[in-house]
Amino acid sequence: MDTLTALMNGPLSPLYCCIGDPVVGNPTQYMVEEAFTALGHPGRYLTIEIPAKDLKDAVKAIRTLSFAGANVTAPHKEAIIPYLDTLTESARVSGAVNCITRGSGNTLIGDNTDGKGFFRTLASSVPDWKERTILIFGAGGASGAITASLVLAEAKEVVIINRTAEKAQNLATRMQGISRTRVRAKAWNGTYTIDEDRLIVVHATSVGLFDERAVIDVAFKRGLTDVIACDVVFNPTKTQFLSLAEEAGAVTLDGLGMLVEQGAIAIEGWTHKSPDRLLMQNALEHAFSIR
Repeated sequence: MDTLTALMNGPLSPLYCCIGDPVVGNPTQYMVEEAFTALGHPGRYLTIEIPAKDLKDAVKAIRTLSFAGANVTAPHKEAIIPYLDTLTESARVSGAVNCITRGSGNTLIGDNTDGKGFFRTLASSVPDWKERTILIFGAGGASGAITASLVLAEAKEVVIINRTAEKAQNLATRMQGISRTRVRAKAWNGTYTIDEDRLIVVHATSVGLFDERAVIDVAFKRGLTDVIACDVVFNPTKTQFLSLAEEAGAVTLDGLGMLVEQGAIAIEGWTHKSPDRLLMQNALEHAFSIR
């Protein structure tokens, strides 16, 4: 049987995509396609640049062309919500969508796997996470997704620290009362020093992405023995933030684990199969090495 005959016999490959603006340099396609191949899943994944003015039409195209799923990246994570049929609890609480799954009746379901990916990585690495206060630097999309997942999981206390105090307070207010988690905001003026143990410290801004020299204005007191420092930045994996934390005695978790896990959660939702996380991580590391 030749290739043409095989293709005509079908079935058609399920289609997936990542939409954003810009999307050049986004490594998701390479990671997902490697995972699909290992799973024996015949999906095809496209990376598509969609300007904000065309977002509504793009969602209509995803629906019309029967895409089985999609990833959503900046700047569309919030703007896409009105064009979807329903949201998961994670997407609703965080107010942002980074993953779409096709449901019954041609419906499009918006989810947020960013926060879930962070939480799975944290919970598997820090067994007593629920007993610690969690400081989150930044009040943007990553911070909102992470805070939402922590609140839904009933963390003890989350403190959102941001240069613009009003933005931090707005996020904290939105998260209060969802569970028993105490959520509060704190101003970030000058250098913020981590000077006590039993904390989980999360850098949730984009500072340092693709820039090994960039440093956020956070200092770690020497001699810390029980602090967990996490960075959402995935390239480089060892950021200046994590290096400073490690030098002070903190245990560190890099952003690559979160990126892999959020992708794995999306693939699980699309295929109902569990992908190989190590293979996905190796794929990302290879993609970054040839960037």
